[in-house]
Amino acid sequence: MASIITRSSRILLTPLINYSTKALPIKSIRYTSRNHQPMMLMDLPRVVYPNLFFTIKNFFSRMLINGYFDQTFAIKSFSEGARQALTVVSQLIGNGQFEDLEGFATREVINEVKQNYQKLSSEQKLKIGVDESEIVFTYPYLIGIIMDDKTNSRLVEITMIFHILKDRDSYRDEMMNAPGGAAANWASAVKKMRDNIIVCNYKFLRDMSKNSNDDSWIISGVNHWLPSEYEDQQKSSP
Repeated sequence: MASIITRSSRILLTPLINYSTKALPIKSIRYTSRNHQPMMLMDLPRVVYPNLFFTIKNFFSRMLINGYFDQTFAIKSFSEGARQALTVVSQLIGNGQFEDLEGFATREVINEVKQNYQKLSSEQKLKIGVDESEIVFTYPYLIGIIMDDKTNSRLVEITMIFHILKDRDSYRDEMMNAPGGAAANWASAVKKMRDNIIVCNYKFLRDMSKNSNDDSWIISGVNHWLPSEYEDQQKSSP
């Protein structure tokens, strides 16, 4: 299995932010207009915030991994590598360098992302590439363990949530310098930030079977999308 985290340099993990467990219902997802489709790279379940049940489940999954599969596994160092992988992979996608994704993502991911990328508008394509400074939230949403007793295979797949806010200094400047009351400026900037948050859902897969000689992770799912596109459509639906 090709390496993903070891191919990129390590970076410091920003503190995790405590968000509510509210999730965006998948059934509510619709197109925002008749003229363009919402930004999407893969048709994956769209998750915005941590889930309390999964957070508890992840604790026991980490215990199982450390006890039976890999004693060196640590979610903090994994999350650091996942953040760096997000920046590298998103820049490659944003530049249309799909063949360079080989080794970072599975062939199935590359093919589907390439196909959906061609459907994006020019404005949407500009939002794909992510710089590390634009990541405002990182969280391991779900640690899944797939065990097959017939083949003695042990696969671990971790779903990560990233919140991206581009040009965030402009919102601070608006709050500080715009005319009018401070409260009105703050409310306007917060609304604009909410409307422009991009959520990235990435899945990382690793074979932790006893006979596996590869300790690297590879991307098995990737999506960049805007919750505001779907929320606005839901409000306008009859």
